[in-house]
Amino acid sequence: MDYIWLGVWEENKKAINFYTSYGFKVFDKHIFMLGDDPQTDIMMKLELEQYK
Repeated sequence: MDYIWLGVWEENKKAINFYTSYGFKVFDKHIFMLGDDPQTDIMMKLELEQYK
């Protein structure tokens, strides 16, 4: 594997800061519907080259 990725709700600043502190970087956004409410996830990935 070259990287792992995850999605985190854009309003969850604590989680975004946590993942950033471990080297995850934002690479995209994804909108999904929660009922009738559009939500945005921040897509983050961690390059695994440093762990090989």
